[in-house]
Amino acid sequence: MIHIVIHGTGRMAAAIAAAVADRDDVSISALVGPQAPDWETKIPWFSSFADLSGLPDLLIDFTLPEGTRAAAIWCASNKVPLLSGVTGIPADIVAALNSAALCVPVLWSPNLSLGVNLLADLAGRAATIVEQESAVIIEDIHHQWKKDAPSGTALMLGARIAEERSDDDSAISYQSVREGEIIGVHTITFKMNGEEFDLVHRAHDRSIYALGALDAGAWLTGQAPGLYSARDWLSGRRQGS
Repeated sequence: MIHIVIHGTGRMAAAIAAAVADRDDVSISALVGPQAPDWETKIPWFSSFADLSGLPDLLIDFTLPEGTRAAAIWCASNKVPLLSGVTGIPADIVAALNSAALCVPVLWSPNLSLGVNLLADLAGRAATIVEQESAVIIEDIHHQWKKDAPSGTALMLGARIAEERSDDDSAISYQSVREGEIIGVHTITFKMNGEEFDLVHRAHDRSIYALGALDAGAWLTGQAPGLYSARDWLSGRRQGS
């Protein structure tokens, strides 16, 4: 049994709690965040890490960038593995994650959906085949409350394409739309000579991120200290390690 503390009390915390209810290999021992959850739950809530009475096997972080900094410091100090799905993280907080990774296993990914990570893999493969000068447009559509634009997932997809091309991302442009209750749609368009093609991922339910977080978190607890990505998790998933 893997005992988890969730850092955050919003919609992703609720989705993870719902996903855990159907499993017998993980449990949530507490929620930590400055605001109490506005959804019905019997999971104990604490306003700060200092109020926790014991240490979990894993901390899952779905807060905001400053919350991720606090999570990284706490996990490093208490030797607790950290999985973060927070997007829009600036360089100084990436540095905090790297620092924590010297002490504990840390997995940071802006998107833990299996489908999105397959999309990234396909986009990377396409980037090695189409003409180097082909323009690439990455569009992300999300709900009206999402703050970062482009989304962390869009930037992740762009970085993967640039990496496979072995160049910068100057030929990649981003478009963001924020409206309604849309969970997430990411479209990658490759514009070639006389033709173009799209790769698309549509999220229909937030549970896909929760299930991915639980799967990745379970994998992470068996790893040595270091900074891991969703690619590492999927590679380990395929290899059964």
